[in-house]
Amino acid sequence: MTPLPDFDTLRWMADNEPEKLETLRSRLTREAIDNSEGNKAQLESLVFNLEQQLARCSNPYHRCVVAMSMMRSKLSTLQSVINEPDFLERSSAEVIPLFKA
Repeated sequence: MTPLPDFDTLRWMADNEPEKLETLRSRLTREAIDNSEGNKAQLESLVFNLEQQLARCSNPYHRCVVAMSMMRSKLSTLQSVINEPDFLERSSAEVIPLFKA
């Protein structure tokens, strides 16, 4: 796996070479997904959603707030599932077919 540079190097990259920092982020994300044992489709979906949200951000602080908000939402859902195991069953929807066979 690609080693993560120290904080000072990452900060310098953010200020001087943002495209290289983005390339590093993409590479590390891809490696993390490829090395995961399960839920690759969910991770791909999460990364796609994150990238779409971040693409609309106008500055690095906005990107940070958006990413933190998404993480907080996922952690809140995880907390609900852990504390109330039937949480997902209660929040599932009934699928109604569009056409009658």
